[in-house]
Amino acid sequence: MAGRLLVTGDDLGASSAVNASIVRCHREGILTSASLMVAEPAAGEAVTLISEFPGLGTGLHIVLCDGAAASPPRAIPDLADSKGQLPSSALRAGLRDWVHRRRLRGQLEYEVRTQFERYAKTGLPFDHVDGHHHLHMHPVVFEIVQRCMEEHRVPCVRLMRESRAARPPNGSPTEELVPAIFSALARHHRRRLRRSGQIRTADEVWGLRATGRLDTALLCRMVRRMRVHTLELFTHPREDTEQGRLEEQALCAPEVRQMIADAGYELVSTRTLGREALG
Repeated sequence: MAGRLLVTGDDLGASSAVNASIVRCHREGILTSASLMVAEPAAGEAVTLISEFPGLGTGLHIVLCDGAAASPPRAIPDLADSKGQLPSSALRAGLRDWVHRRRLRGQLEYEVRTQFERYAKTGLPFDHVDGHHHLHMHPVVFEIVQRCMEEHRVPCVRLMRESRAARPPNGSPTEELVPAIFSALARHHRRRLRRSGQIRTADEVWGLRATGRLDTALLCRMVRRMRVHTLELFTHPREDTEQGRLEEQALCAPEVRQMIADAGYELVSTRTLGREALG
């Protein structure tokens, strides 16, 4: 079947090792898009590097846990500590943001808007939005994200919806709970987006079950099982960890590119998908 495959590198700006790996996977491999963490130490370096690759789709990787806040700690005292660090646990952050949503909504909006504004100042094309540990899909957060996307005219968002076809061999039944939760959230958010009519998303997004285990063999297995028309695969290549190097090798493997072509899929970026939303 003919289809389109978007391959995104997350965590751009987290370190020089991540930046270098994402550049290599775009230049030599199948990576078509990258998502920037605007408050991380190597964000400035990332902007300089990525500016040299105009064909790479670029967007904002919203960080609400396991990273640095973009706002001053005094502006978001219930979200970040005195050093500006957000909670390390995505689960705890998500539960807190729901239980205390009335008190935290204003601080969440302040932080999300600050990240949007900081990204806009980079001068990079604003092709898409996604989230670190997918917390942008949190019911309280997504309403804020959608408003900011419409204001900044960002045309593409990641909605985590992964079918069982993406499941690695020997997966545990207990691993199916998180994908099911994200799929339910994706259905809800898709209804909001249809009413808006301004924002596109891939039919399915893969990478959740493969996080921390993606290598060439698993990627080849996933390519063989692709069936939907528009699919996004998110990845985490980085050259300074064993797992990151395995992902880099997979994304640059010639046999993977050939399998994608043989399956009838065209490699496209989020910019291509976004242009359809903007008409």
